[in-house]
Amino acid sequence: MAGSSVTSEAILFFDQEGIGKSMLFSDFEAILDGMVGMPEYAGQERRGAYCLVNGRLKVKAMVLFLIDFDEDGMADHTWNVPLRHLAEHGGPGPDMGAGPIRLACRSQCPVAWHQDQLWDPSMKPGANDFVAARDLLRRRGAKMGLEVDEDLPPAGEVPTLEAVATVKPPREEGDPERVRLARTIKELRLRIHTLETSQREEMAQLRYARQQKEEILSAQLDKVLMQFKTLKSQNAALREQNGSLKAQVEALNLSLEERAGRDAEQGSELERLTEQYRLSLEQRLEEERARLADEIHSREMDVLNRDDVINQLRAEISELKRDHLKEAHSGARKMLEKLEDLGLSFIAFHPGAGHLSVGAGQIADYMNNPQAFAARKCLVTEDHYRAWLAHYENPVCQVSVGPDQKPCGKRVIRVDVPNQFKPGVSDCNSNRCPHCRSDSSIDNVLRFR
Repeated sequence: MAGSSVTSEAILFFDQEGIGKSMLFSDFEAILDGMVGMPEYAGQERRGAYCLVNGRLKVKAMVLFLIDFDEDGMADHTWNVPLRHLAEHGGPGPDMGAGPIRLACRSQCPVAWHQDQLWDPSMKPGANDFVAARDLLRRRGAKMGLEVDEDLPPAGEVPTLEAVATVKPPREEGDPERVRLARTIKELRLRIHTLETSQREEMAQLRYARQQKEEILSAQLDKVLMQFKTLKSQNAALREQNGSLKAQVEALNLSLEERAGRDAEQGSELERLTEQYRLSLEQRLEEERARLADEIHSREMDVLNRDDVINQLRAEISELKRDHLKEAHSGARKMLEKLEDLGLSFIAFHPGAGHLSVGAGQIADYMNNPQAFAARKCLVTEDHYRAWLAHYENPVCQVSVGPDQKPCGKRVIRVDVPNQFKPGVSDCNSNRCPHCRSDSSIDNVLRFR
């Protein structure tokens, strides 16, 4: 196929049914500069594709990116994906008519900290994103304003692989077939890599949701147990008080009986007084029991309502803290936003998460708890990330052994990815503990590492 030095840049936006909108890169730059908006994409995150197209309207490079639009349809002003750089350094992709393209997507991103801002293509039969892009550029490229090299021969006059093969010596007839098979294998590998990446992300999301649910249920259980212990203690105190009152009644009854024995001569008058006193005392006991029952019920209601009051007060405290932090850091935030508008990016490195891009709106959250920020990027909880970090910095067996129950301390194989770390499994060696038996296989692995 004849070459061409003419190249153009196009932007394609994908939706559920294919490509919904296409434009020149210069028009997309106007959107990024805030000169125009896209009301049809208001409040949405859209999948876009940057395409580098030659003079025959064939794709040479492609970058699959994500971009957010606000409620007014204006592009996120903090969006800073270097499309041209990623297209220049992208990995091998499928052949879209001008040989294998340079492709940058989530599964193969040449700049690690931009990986979360990219997406993986669909290569299913009948829903292939590469085929959709190729067909649209071939059909509408000239109408979009893409440059076409007029010196190139029409598509029908370009020699095909079959025509070239007929004039080659017999020993080279299999070359076009080998080239086609090699490109097919590369496309299949890309598709497998994309599917594996998607599956790992889904598993990480499910594992993260399960950990959050377990922590919430554990906290709720601890709160219920604490309430139960409190009520149990109060009930025991009330029972003790009731027992004391019964003992007093029995003592009074015994005293009255003794007095009645000594004053038997007073006869019926004393019996009448005794009966009157007994009835009065029983009435007092009944009133005291009712009062205590009401008090128990009131305290139970106080315990039930206490959590609501505590949660409300915590919410008010959190709101006051946020307002205070917002006022305290307003000047710093404006300065950070100015620096971000000038093109500066804030990068932080954390083990397991790599280099993280921190936007101006995320600086306060990051400074408040860097470990929690890194844990969210790794799709694990903060406690899980801290446990993994301790293992990552000192990968030793944590099984308690000996009479003093100290950790074993022997080396174990380090897990480098946080969401693959399993507390109690990855940081212990069941083959060596609790008696620390010699294991030559694990020693050889650690010596090699």
